[in-house]
Order: sequence, then C-alpha cells, then structure tokens
Amino acid sequence: MRIAVLSDIHANLPALKAVLAKLDTLTYDGAISLGDQVGYGPFPNEVIDILREREIPTVLGNHDAGAVERISLRMFREPNHSLLAWTRDNLTAENREYLLKAPLTMEGKSWIAAHSSPVNPEQWTYLNSAPICRDVLDKIPHTFCLVGHTHIAGVIPDRIGVFRVKPGHRFVINPGSIGQPRDSSRMASFGILDTQAATWEHYQVAWPKDETLEGYKRLGIDEATGARLMFL
Repeated sequence: MRIAVLSDIHANLPALKAVLAKLDTLTYDGAISLGDQVGYGPFPNEVIDILREREIPTVLGNHDAGAVERISLRMFREPNHSLLAWTRDNLTAENREYLLKAPLTMEGKSWIAAHSSPVNPEQWTYLNSAPICRDVLDKIPHTFCLVGHTHIAGVIPDRIGVFRVKPGHRFVINPGSIGQPRDSSRMASFGILDTQAATWEHYQVAWPKDETLEGYKRLGIDEATGARLMFL
C-alpha cells in the first residue's frame, strides 16, 4: 500500500493546494495527516474543508487540541496564542467536530501514526534525535512510526549504519511540514510510504508565500507578524 503522508498544514491553504497539486500527479492508495491542521496560519476552515472533502483522516495535533479546548491555550506563545484563540472562535461546527473526533494515534498492519510520539502522545514529545526515536521504536511493534511535530523531515532507522528505508529494518519517519516548514528551503514537504516495498519517497514543493501573507492581512495581521508566524 502506498500512503501519502501529510503533516503540520497549519492553516496554510496556498501551501496545501501546492502539495495536493503535486500529489495528484503521483500514484498512491490513500492519504493520512499527522495533525496540526490549524495554528500559525490564516485559513483554518478552508484547510479542514479540503481534508474533509478528500476524506483524509488525521490524528490530533497539539495546535488542533488547543483550538478545540482539549488543552489550554496557555501552552502557546504569542502571536500564535491570539491566532489560535481566533481559530477557536471561528471554526465552523463541522470543522470543530472533525478536530474533536481526531484520535491521538492511528495504525495499520505495519505502521502507527501520531503527531508526536505514539508512546504517551498527549505529552507532545518531540522526536528530534536518533536516541529518542530508537527508544520509541523499542516500545512499539510496528515497522513504521509516522510522526510530525518537529516541522523537519527525516528518517531514523532502528540501528546505526542504515541510510534509507528498506526491508528488514524499522523506522521513525517524519514527512516535514506543509504549512510552516523550518528547514533552509522553506518548501512544503510531504512523502509517500510504500508499506509493501518498504520505500519512502520524500517531496518538497514551492508554495505562493505572498498568498498566505495576504490571508493574514484580511485578519488584520501585519506582514511582519505573518512572516513570523510562517517562520519566513
């Protein structure tokens, strides 16, 4: 099965559209999202509308949880705190329900997905080092552990000396962020996992940043703050 793996869209509609345009040129069987559909960005309803229309299931991210009051907004700093409060107050009933129903983890026969760690997912742990990733792999039975949260794409194998996804090993895979990429390219990032062949294809696409910044202006947010929210 070929699974398109999306993560950390963060209400960035132009970036999501760019990714989906690329994805529509590729072969895959289904898609999942690793959470944080909202927060940071100015288009929360538009993003969730697309995910719902495409029937893309998602796990719950910490920003999603804040937007539907499953965790306190006190966990978030400004200016994102205020934007999440606006998101909370402006989500449609259908989109709020979509986030409220999102589980902390999803799994298939050979994979498990979470926004952060699938081990105690409500702690929102960052899997941002090889030792932390390998500790998680030691605690789960799955071949593939799919996570987001760090906004940095990467693959961590179960042992040193393995340099790509291949049969016979186990992996933590992070597709990177669509909506707020934090690597040097600032390109929207996603990937396709082939669970049968044990391969991972990573993709990055450019997105129209001016369109996202224009979205902030419609909310009364100046360009400098918008750029800060998008990590530009």
